[in-house]
Amino acid sequence: MVNRIKQRLDDNTPFERGEIAELLDAYYDQQALIEIGKNLIVERDKDTLLRLILATSQRITGADAGTIMLVEREAGQLALKFAYAHNDSLQVDYEQFSMPLDRTSLAGWVALEGKLLNIRDVYNLPLDVPFHFNKDFDQRNGYRTKSMLVVPLKNNDQKIIGVLQLINSKEDPGWPDSIVSAEVKLRAPEDFTTKVYPFDDRYESLMEAVANQASIALENARMLEHIRYQFDAFVRASVFAIESRDPSTRGHSERVAKLAVALARAVNACPTGPYGNLTFRDIELKELEYAGLLHDFGKVYIDSNIYLKAKKLYPRDYEYLMLRLSYLRRTIELGYKELAEQAKHKSALKSEQSILQATVMEAMQLINLLNEPTSTDIDIDREIERLKQTSFPDFITDEEGRIIELITEKEAESLRIRRGSLTDEERQTIQNHVVYSWEFLTKIPWPDEFLRIPDYCKDHHEMLDGSGYPDGKTGDQIAVQSRILSICDIYDALSASDRPYKKALPRAVCMDIVQQEADSGKLDKELVRLFMAAEVYTCCEQKAN
Repeated sequence: MVNRIKQRLDDNTPFERGEIAELLDAYYDQQALIEIGKNLIVERDKDTLLRLILATSQRITGADAGTIMLVEREAGQLALKFAYAHNDSLQVDYEQFSMPLDRTSLAGWVALEGKLLNIRDVYNLPLDVPFHFNKDFDQRNGYRTKSMLVVPLKNNDQKIIGVLQLINSKEDPGWPDSIVSAEVKLRAPEDFTTKVYPFDDRYESLMEAVANQASIALENARMLEHIRYQFDAFVRASVFAIESRDPSTRGHSERVAKLAVALARAVNACPTGPYGNLTFRDIELKELEYAGLLHDFGKVYIDSNIYLKAKKLYPRDYEYLMLRLSYLRRTIELGYKELAEQAKHKSALKSEQSILQATVMEAMQLINLLNEPTSTDIDIDREIERLKQTSFPDFITDEEGRIIELITEKEAESLRIRRGSLTDEERQTIQNHVVYSWEFLTKIPWPDEFLRIPDYCKDHHEMLDGSGYPDGKTGDQIAVQSRILSICDIYDALSASDRPYKKALPRAVCMDIVQQEADSGKLDKELVRLFMAAEVYTCCEQKAN
C-alpha cells in the first residue's frame, strides 16, 4: 500500500501530492505508535525502557538528541533527576545530575504545568516567559541547541512522572525519502542553521500519545522495580532473622550466596567439560543468590541453644554438674568430720576422706576433658562407666537423703559424643532445618523464575553418593544449583572464623577437605575443579590493608 501511495506522489499535481504526503506521514506515524506500543508492553527493565523510549522518539521526530528526566524525591523535596540522554552528533558521557522542580527551567515548567512546549529556537525565547535555557552543555561541547519539543510524561492518574526533551529536529520535508535523519550529523556551526528545523506541529499530538504509553510502561517498570526491591529486602531481613538466632554464623548466608554466584559465573566462563553447554542467565544467577541467602532459613525454628552449644554439655548443665560435685566434696568433708568426732581411729577416716575427695577432683578433671568437642585417645565409654560405678558411703547424701551421683545418665550421654558437641538427637534436630526451610519457602507465592528456590535450599545437604539428607538423593536427582550450594556451604563452614566449636582452617586445608569429599563421590568433581581453578573462594576473603 505504501508503495502505491508513493507512486501517486509522482503522478499527481503538487496540491494532490501535498495531500498524499500528509496521508503517508499519518500512516507512518500510526505505524510508529503501534510499534512503540508493542515494544513498551513487553519490556520490563527500566533502563532498557528509557533507551527504547528516547530512541523511538528521536526516530519518529528526526531529533538529533534528547533527554529524559524523572521526578524523584530527594531530601524530602521533589526534583527532576537525569535518567537518560543520547545525541546522534556527539559522543559524550552524560553526568548524573538533579535540578529543582520549579518553573525556571523548560523541563521544570512542563512538569509543573503539565503542558507541552514546542520551541523554534531556545536561544531566542520570548521575554515574558518564566523559564530560560541553560547553555552550559552547549558551551562545553561546541553544540547549539535550537529547536526543542518538551513533552510531559503523565501516568494513568495524570500525575507527572517525568519530562521527555527532544532537541534539534533534522527532518526536512524537502529531503528525499532515502535520507534518514539519524544519519545527518551536526558538526560545523553552520549545520545548526542549515540542517536544523522546527519540530512539525503534527508531532505534538503524536509525542503526547507516545509519552502516555511511555509513562505507563515506566510506571509499570518502576512498580516492578519496587516490588523487586521489597522482595530483596524481605530476603535480607530473613537472613537477619536467621543470624540473630545463631550469631556465631553471622555472614555465613551472605558468603554462601556470593560464592554460589561466583561459581555459577565460573561455569558460564568454561565452554568445555560436563557443563560446557550450561549457561546461567542473569535471572538464574539472582535465583541462586536468593537460594544461597535463604538456604538456612529453617534454623529459625530450632532452639538457638543447640547452635550456641560449643561443648558437649550445655553451659547451664555443666555449671549444675560442677556445683553438684563441689557440694559432694563439701558433704564428704562434713560427713567425715562428724564421724571423726566419735571415732577412735581418726587417721584412717582422714585417709578415707582424702581418697574420696581426690576421686571427686579426678572426676571433675575428667569431665572437663571429656566436655571438649575435640577428639581424644581416651576410652570414653570405659571412663564414663567408671564414673557411674563410683560409689560413696551411705551417709554421703543430699539434703533430702538421696545418694549423690557423680554423673547422671543424661550427662553421660552428652559426654559420650565422639565428635563435635552434639548428641544424635540434637544433630537430627539441626538436620531438620532443611525441611523447615522447604516448608516455609513453599508457602511463598514466588514468581515463575524463582519457583525452584525451595527445592535448592532443601537439597543443599544432599550428596551425590546418597549419604546426605533429608532424602538421601543421588546423582542426577540433585540439581546443579543444589550441588553448587553444597560446595559453597561446606567451604565456608570450614573456613569461617566465627564458629564456637572450632577454629578457622587455612585455605589449603579447606580445599583439601573439599577435594576429598569430591574424590569420595559426595561432591560434584567438575564443580569443585571450577571452584579451585577460578579461585572462587577469593570473592569472600578479606583483602589485606
